Amino acid sequence: MSAKQIFQALQDFDGEGAASRDAANAGFLEWALSLPLSSSARREAKRALVHLDAIPEPATAAQLFIAHLRVASCALPDPVRRGGARARRRVLH
Repeated sequence: MSAKQIFQALQDFDGEGAASRDAANAGFLEWALSLPLSSSARREAKRALVHLDAIPEPATAAQLFIAHLRVASCALPDPVRRGGARARRRVLH
């Protein structure tokens, strides 16, 4: 299902509080799991945000869905080695 279809469904959702959060989480998971294996979730989230950010005053569940897409569009930090076997062998005193 596309991000736009999920967004429209969340716009019509009339729950409040935890129900809105759960609906947004479910919508994001549905969107992420429907992506093709060859695609980049980061790139697809950026592409979806271009269309969805222009919509004025979305409902609460739709706002939370957009927040999930914003987080997914950010780059992950580079992994950093923290020592491993070398750090365990290091003399502490």
